[in-house]
Amino acid sequence: MTADLPQRIRLSYSGQTAELSHDPVTEHGVMLSIGGDEQSHVEVGDPDFLLHDYIRRMRSVLTARSSGKNDDAPGSALHLGAGALTLPRWMAQWRPGMTHTVVDIEPELVQFVLQHLPMVPSPENVVADAAAVLSPGGALAGRRFGTVIVDLFNSSAAPRTLISAEFFRSVWAAVAPGGLLLVNFGDEEDMRFARRLTNTLLRSVATSPQGCLLSAPQDVLSRQSEGNLVFAASSREFTQEELAQIWAAGPHPAKVLSGEELELWCAEPDSES
Repeated sequence: MTADLPQRIRLSYSGQTAELSHDPVTEHGVMLSIGGDEQSHVEVGDPDFLLHDYIRRMRSVLTARSSGKNDDAPGSALHLGAGALTLPRWMAQWRPGMTHTVVDIEPELVQFVLQHLPMVPSPENVVADAAAVLSPGGALAGRRFGTVIVDLFNSSAAPRTLISAEFFRSVWAAVAPGGLLLVNFGDEEDMRFARRLTNTLLRSVATSPQGCLLSAPQDVLSRQSEGNLVFAASSREFTQEELAQIWAAGPHPAKVLSGEELELWCAEPDSES
């Protein structure tokens, strides 16, 4: 059943209005927007339905990494950036019993979403600045998680504190051995910001380039279109079988870069304007 919509709340940190409204793209879809900008899509009653490309790519990495491995234990996940909890909802039915911790700087957001779009069981809700929550003295300092997901920004306008090597080193320290880091980010067609950020990520994670990958639409990685990219890293290197499975799972058309191929993409010269 779809919630009684629209629903709105004023967020005290940013002063912006968060709104849950029917998403006309699907019959039972609900869209979260903040300040008029779409943030998330939730398919009420069907957490398996993931609308946005980048979330489907994250699902492809998560399922490929677990396929054929002895990791049926539920595990734990940290989500930096809450939105409407689209990915936690899918992960909760994919791995029943998995514990979820969500971090958002807006004190009212998660409870507002859960009031109108319940998630059972509810995640642990931490109100904090993601840039500091894992640092010494932060609310989650010293804790480790099997999966850490960063979904905080969508362009080069991101706060410097959220795209620095220091930030990503603190995030990487929260990933349990053999666990998985997933980062969503977006860029304009030239991919200058995306390549700089990917270089920063490669330098910040204590793993080899073969333990990292980048998944995105083919025209995005080819610098023919703006769009979102998903970076993944693990202390356990991705096998060729896993990379092939991630590519095959799509969405398509897609490219998945890892190892030397990923390093070469980061080093590509900027296009002439």
